[in-house]
Amino acid sequence: MQKRSFLTRQQVEVLGLRELGLTQREIAERIGTTRENVSIIEKRAKVNIERCRETLREWERIRAPITIKIPKGTDIFDIPGIIFDEADRDEIRVELNKLEIIATLEREKKGIIRNRLLTGDLEVLVMKDGGLSVY
Repeated sequence: MQKRSFLTRQQVEVLGLRELGLTQREIAERIGTTRENVSIIEKRAKVNIERCRETLREWERIRAPITIKIPKGTDIFDIPGIIFDEADRDEIRVELNKLEIIATLEREKKGIIRNRLLTGDLEVLVMKDGGLSVY
C-alpha cells in the first residue's frame, strides 16, 4: 500500500492523543517511550504539517489568476472595493459581498485588524470561480 500522508503512524498517534488532552508524559507512558521523544515526534509532525500547508498555499498561488497585495495600514472597509476592482478587470465575479469579505479577513487572519486598519500586510488570492484565499 502506498503511503498517503506526510505524517508517520507514530506522529498521527501522538497528535491524536494530544488532541484528546493527554500530556506528553502520559503519551510517553502509553506508547513506551520518553517524554522527550514524544516532544520530538510532536515537533516533527507539526513541521511536516506546516510544510504541507505551505505546499497547498503555493498550489493556490499557481492556480489563482489574481494575487492582490494589501499593505499594512489599509482601511478594512477599502479592501472589498480593491478586490472587486481587480476581479472586474479579469471578469471574475467574487462570490462574497463586502461584509462577507471583511468577515473572512477577520476569521482567516485573526488579529490583523485594529481600529479598522490592517496591522500587517495581507495577500488575497482571487480564484477563477470567485472564491478567495487569504494569507
